Amino acid sequence: MVAKEAATTDIERLEQKAEELLTEQNCPGISVAVVDGTETVFADGFGKRQLDPEKSASQDTLYGIGSSTKPITATAVMTLVDDGKISLDDAVSSYVPYFEDAPGEPIRVRELLLHTSGMPSDDVATITLMDTILGDEFDDSLDGWEEFREYVDGSVERRRLDGDRCLYYNSGYIVLSRLVEAVTDTPFAEYVETTLLEPLGMDRSTFDVGVLNDDMHDTMTPYYEKDDKMHSVGLPDDPLFEGPGGLQAPMTDLAKFIAAWNERDIPVDNNLATEMVEPDEAFRTFLDGTEIGYGYGWMTRSFGDDVLIGHGGGTGVSGGYLGFLKDRRLGIALGCNAEPDIRPELLAIELLAEITETEPEAMLPKRAIEQKERRVTGEYAAYGGLQEATVSRTDEFLEIEYSSPMGAESMRLMPASIDPHDYTFRVAKRSGKRTTVEFFVEDDSVELLIKRNLYERVGDLDD
Repeated sequence: MVAKEAATTDIERLEQKAEELLTEQNCPGISVAVVDGTETVFADGFGKRQLDPEKSASQDTLYGIGSSTKPITATAVMTLVDDGKISLDDAVSSYVPYFEDAPGEPIRVRELLLHTSGMPSDDVATITLMDTILGDEFDDSLDGWEEFREYVDGSVERRRLDGDRCLYYNSGYIVLSRLVEAVTDTPFAEYVETTLLEPLGMDRSTFDVGVLNDDMHDTMTPYYEKDDKMHSVGLPDDPLFEGPGGLQAPMTDLAKFIAAWNERDIPVDNNLATEMVEPDEAFRTFLDGTEIGYGYGWMTRSFGDDVLIGHGGGTGVSGGYLGFLKDRRLGIALGCNAEPDIRPELLAIELLAEITETEPEAMLPKRAIEQKERRVTGEYAAYGGLQEATVSRTDEFLEIEYSSPMGAESMRLMPASIDPHDYTFRVAKRSGKRTTVEFFVEDDSVELLIKRNLYERVGDLDD
């Protein structure tokens, strides 16, 4: 374990929160590294990197980090821009035989990096993952580069041309890996290793899935849950997967990548590096207007009074996240050997919120909603006792079942906002009728208003 004194971190709180998340998310093992400026101030593992026989996760455990590979792929592409070998505004088809028949203007390198080409997801990454997890049970695998090119060519008519929008497109990063190979006459993995990984001292990071079978390397065993049991499986061993999500890395190596970005000590001109993390186009809007920007391989989001720059990813059987606060230069890397209930980046954000003493609900809609839902669950009764209601949580919804001598009805509720203090929910029915449901929450009481009826909470669901 690495643990150094730093004013910006509280190691004890971080460890406690990591243990809580490990249990809550039903994930065998996670590893975490924290970076302050250019120094790794904490690194350790929690839980098990392998279940049978049991082997503990450590600071050096190697994880398949999925789409957390994208900042590394994007940085590799930008080295070619910095060297004058390509331009961000070049047509992709001028280097590799993809998108030649796409409608509209030629798809540019910039658009693949930003996911703004208008190409919707074609599920190539999912196909590759399912082929690995399900094996012979899965019939839709793609066999090599030629089948991939034909598959992409068959999808170009689906391109959206109705304005700027961010459509997350894994195949774009596959094509970018081919572009790197075409321009450098070097296999993509080799180019990334010699240009980025080796100079930054990321000595154990690799695109070679075979190392996961070598226990001498302190590697994870990937797991997926089925029938309430954890089943071990491999990771995709396919060059198609390298560009969008194929790197295996320990969190101590990802900490070095974060440190290099904190210092802008990367093989890319500083102006280009700034453009990568401060894009002036493309954003996605989530619940309540929360904006998630997408730069060149990096996502940006508000984090208190700072900006969090990072990227997460999952493979279905593992996942990862790397990110850093723009002004505080505090970063975090996280790897896990199963797909947690919430995305790996949200786990990392919770840990970062813990060590910076920032309210996670302000950045995580799911947590804000869960907090509200837990506060209002229970048994309710209206004045006189003729009408009763039960408010409960399911995996996806808050539900109300209420009854009276005239009959019973149930409804699913959607929060009106992610504000943790706003207890207003909406119901939309097939008839087109909309209903507002309000909860009035005080320190020791909760009331529920549905239409004209006011209910008082009279007990917990466990009573």
